[in-house]
Amino acid sequence: MTLGGVFFLGLGALLTWLGWRHWRFRGQDTITVLEAAILHATGEEPLPRTKFDRVLGLLQAAFGLLLGPFFFACGLAVLFA
Repeated sequence: MTLGGVFFLGLGALLTWLGWRHWRFRGQDTITVLEAAILHATGEEPLPRTKFDRVLGLLQAAFGLLLGPFFFACGLAVLFA
């Protein structure tokens, strides 16, 4: 097994998982754990999501779902070559 193949397998699995997670929660106004911690420490409320935020979320999900299986397949190809 080569290190590059394992790296691409892990990257592909991570991107696929992130893409699926972002696609599943695309209609909800969620915030990250880091953002929630910062807002809790400062006592502020989260800002409402704009249309631009929603478009970027959809793009992030789409790229994760497209590039994740691609990198996973690259990793398999490197391992079995």
